[in-house]
Amino acid sequence: MRLEERIKVMREVAKWLDGSAKNEANPQIAAWLEKWDGAVMREHFHHSWFIPEFVREAASALSRMILGEDGHALERWLEPYRPALEAHAGGRRVGVIMAGNIPLVAFHDFLCVFMAGDRFVGKMSSHDTRLWPLLFELLEIISPEAARQAELVQGPWGGVDAVIATGSDNSSRYFEYYFGKLPHIIRGHCNGVAILDGSESEAELHGLAKDICLYFGMGCRNISKIFVPQGYDFAPLFAALDDFRPQLAFHHSYLNNLEYQKTVHLINSIPFLDQGICMFKENGAISSPIGVTHYAFYNNLADVWPQLSGPEVQCVVSRLQGEGVETVPPGMSQYPALGQYANGVDTMKFLLS
Repeated sequence: MRLEERIKVMREVAKWLDGSAKNEANPQIAAWLEKWDGAVMREHFHHSWFIPEFVREAASALSRMILGEDGHALERWLEPYRPALEAHAGGRRVGVIMAGNIPLVAFHDFLCVFMAGDRFVGKMSSHDTRLWPLLFELLEIISPEAARQAELVQGPWGGVDAVIATGSDNSSRYFEYYFGKLPHIIRGHCNGVAILDGSESEAELHGLAKDICLYFGMGCRNISKIFVPQGYDFAPLFAALDDFRPQLAFHHSYLNNLEYQKTVHLINSIPFLDQGICMFKENGAISSPIGVTHYAFYNNLADVWPQLSGPEVQCVVSRLQGEGVETVPPGMSQYPALGQYANGVDTMKFLLS
């Protein structure tokens, strides 16, 4: 397929993935939309963390990422790569080991491989084996030719020419061992952090609550740690977190994790702040357990920015700007632009090199 045809296909995928568009004129699309809606509603029976609200949010975010506010984000993202894309022969088999922490989390890798004209060979996570096949059904309806550029596997994937793998720090060591001789991108664990100065508006705090709680905090862009000034008043943020009480307070798996953390801290006399559906604990680590957000006080904001350059930091949420640190506004951590690559590694450049 030519590049312009691939762009057209992805724009169509984004249009229907959003869930807001309807098309009664195409019976195949209409049937797919009905099947997709049913799958979204039932997915949590198979994987308890994928509740309907969060699956819809993930799909909508992917649509928004491709189209952007004006409908042309995909074209703008590809423009700097266009000469290399047009020169790239394509056709290589690129194996992608897909994480399953949030719904359709490997979509950006699929998009990159597809736009490069290579063949996507996706090894599905055991947690996400129903949404991906449905997504590829949509691809088949839109363009059978495009669908031939992608396949999903659960067992061995045969020979591949390159590998993109995402997982925990532990699994990334295994990936390095098995795939180190192939061209590869191997991503380990990372999280988002937030920097507050106490002057955040109510809307910004509600946005930060979304950054913390969406997907139960399991995404690599979820906020696991916040930096706050000495004497910070947590009450307004705690009030904003109640936005997610309907999703978190009645979720069996989440509550099990939260109660376990509370019990461990109480037994060991470890201080923490109890918001009800979330715990806050003063801790130097970036990564935190499910249900827990770490925090650290600062006296001088200039001392905070240098701490954010490590590989464990995926994104920084703040209304503030720091020298050499890219920040996103509160509420936007789970809506990355196409050029905001996971772990800071340019996937398109890798594929075209």
